[in-house]
Amino acid sequence: MNQPSRDTLSATIEGPESGPTLVFVHGWPDDASMWRHQVEVLRESCRCVVPTLPNFGNTVHEPGGCDFGEIVERLHRTIESLGDEPIILVTHDWGAYIGYLYEQRHPERVKSMIAMDVGGHFEPASISAFLMFIGYQWTLVTLWLVGGLVPPLGTWLTRNFARMLKVPERQASSLHSRCNYPYFYFWRSTLLPWARSRLLGRYEPKCPVLFIYGGNKPLMFHTDQWMRTVEGTGGRNACIDDASHWFMESHPEETNAMLEQWLTADQ
Repeated sequence: MNQPSRDTLSATIEGPESGPTLVFVHGWPDDASMWRHQVEVLRESCRCVVPTLPNFGNTVHEPGGCDFGEIVERLHRTIESLGDEPIILVTHDWGAYIGYLYEQRHPERVKSMIAMDVGGHFEPASISAFLMFIGYQWTLVTLWLVGGLVPPLGTWLTRNFARMLKVPERQASSLHSRCNYPYFYFWRSTLLPWARSRLLGRYEPKCPVLFIYGGNKPLMFHTDQWMRTVEGTGGRNACIDDASHWFMESHPEETNAMLEQWLTADQ
């Protein structure tokens, strides 16, 4: 594990330095262990670098969390420490959003990207989808604020709300309210006109993208336009029809097969 600091991200590294470097970025409510099934297979031929975002897992507690710009720059310094060769990003959930921001700002460092379940464009497909999106995100923003005032209450409410969202128990049981900061900073930047430049905007990747998503969930986090954008990069879209949001855990064999096929073609 590298030595964490305020300048970089805490990360584990497994696999040969001679292989392609994969940098895995998780989202809410996960940590580096979410990628364990992928790393177990890919570390034989790839250098797998698996950061944990601030406040998640066993990282040092930072009460204010981090805005996206700070996370992207910590990720950049972590990637810079790995050498000069471009890396392959493997991302999920908020990690996908962070990965898109990273590739947008540092395209020369990213050879290709494997993004999971959250696209670079999102528009709710219906009023009910919009209300669902607003409802769960603003609940987590509220619990972030509650946790700033009464930490035990914020954490208790966050864990129980995560269980309502059908977050796997392994993740839900270790959550605390300080993990909710991506929602807070996203909506703060959305609502403050002078902060909107910090957001992703209408993202157009400059590298090939493999986009994998679960087909069995109430809310899709991508659009048809995003899928066309992915195809325009020379990449492709893949759906695991009976999977929900955490398919890298629930369907590891299918997920790993897609990753290995993409990486073989990318050599």
